[in-house]
Amino acid sequence: MAYLYFALIVFLTFVAFQTLYILIPIFKDERRKKVLSLQEHSFSVIVPAYNEAVVIENCIQGFIQTSSKNAEMVIVNDGSTDNTLDKLKKLLKLQPYAKPFDQPLRHKELLNVYRSESAKNIFVIDKLNGGKADALNAGINFASNAIVVTLDADSVLHANSLSEMNDAFKEKNVIACGGNVMIAQAFQGDFENLQPHFKMKGILRYQFLQYLTDFYLYKRAQASLGALSVISGAFGAFKKEILLKVNGFRTTVGEDMDITLKLHRYIEENGRRDKITFVPSAICFTEAPDTIRDLFKQRVRWQKAFIDCLVHYRMCYFHKFSKRFSIFFLVDQFLIGTLNGFPVIAAPFLLLINQNHYLIMLMLLTTAFFLFTYQRLTTLYISYLHTITFSKTDLARIVLFLPFEIFIFRVLNLTFVLYGTVTYLYKPHSWNKFERTGALEIKGVKRA
Repeated sequence: MAYLYFALIVFLTFVAFQTLYILIPIFKDERRKKVLSLQEHSFSVIVPAYNEAVVIENCIQGFIQTSSKNAEMVIVNDGSTDNTLDKLKKLLKLQPYAKPFDQPLRHKELLNVYRSESAKNIFVIDKLNGGKADALNAGINFASNAIVVTLDADSVLHANSLSEMNDAFKEKNVIACGGNVMIAQAFQGDFENLQPHFKMKGILRYQFLQYLTDFYLYKRAQASLGALSVISGAFGAFKKEILLKVNGFRTTVGEDMDITLKLHRYIEENGRRDKITFVPSAICFTEAPDTIRDLFKQRVRWQKAFIDCLVHYRMCYFHKFSKRFSIFFLVDQFLIGTLNGFPVIAAPFLLLINQNHYLIMLMLLTTAFFLFTYQRLTTLYISYLHTITFSKTDLARIVLFLPFEIFIFRVLNLTFVLYGTVTYLYKPHSWNKFERTGALEIKGVKRA
């Protein structure tokens, strides 16, 4: 009976958090506050690249067609073993470039630095392999501009993404911003007028809906409460001076979550004057795994990253992290998002042994189903407010897909989370990169 009471308390806590994620985005005023400052910030877009020959051209073209004039791109070739560097030389007409710069952040040895002849604001650093965090630190050292943008090599910036980031940094106390990441395979058409669609594989449908919910509901709510736990490595922006103060990126399986937690600690230790925000209108497109095998690799890595940060910052909760952030991180993401997964997966087997609580379990399951369904419908509404609109046919496809998404794909993802949690105990830093295919076909943009 004690176990049943505990399960009900955890379930009610889960309902409370999910309700917050629904209500806050609905009632949040999306009208941008007028900021008197007319300052145009300068951006250094850093792209760590390891064996990215298939996707790097799309990333470059996305940067070239952005509307920001005060931006440079720094591609860090992190010891690629494929033809990434050769492709960059061909695409950008690279020439050796000598630029003295301080190197306060440690990283592996630099081999060469190049500058593009065809696009003078694009640079390439060639260095020994040291991992993503190491490559980002090298890029931060080289960066000339005040705001550092971290961008995955398979991410493609929307034309207005940097100008939207610029508006966010006009608030002086903003030290970092999370960008909005969309699934590339879910969009089609000319790049200046990409339209979402839902005619694709089930695994991509699941991820598309999940990303929309994560970014338009979860991250917006967390940022509003000062509890944003991760600025996505696919697209985030930081003040360079703050990155140097926190000693850059730590080499770990999840450098994006780690740097976000570093910033939360920095904010708490410096009088809570600064803040981290989220910019839903700053969009980039990224390639999602299109097979179960690749999704498994990605989600296991994400979970290992979460557990690694959970352990690494264990002395910071309610002390060097704010109480609000600590509650969201420990209760919502660890207790409910991870630990609660074990009894959820075990529940059907327990019912086979003991059917006394069958009706209670059915009631909880039904409540969760309607809550998830309402949450997805709220996601569609919020997406519509941000000009992500679907045809009537696609809306019908989404509604019909929801039962499969909730009962099949969510459960599948939960098993990946649990596997990642368990394997962290004996393989904390191992992860396999899924193979990219260059899914977003760029049309109607300038070439380097």
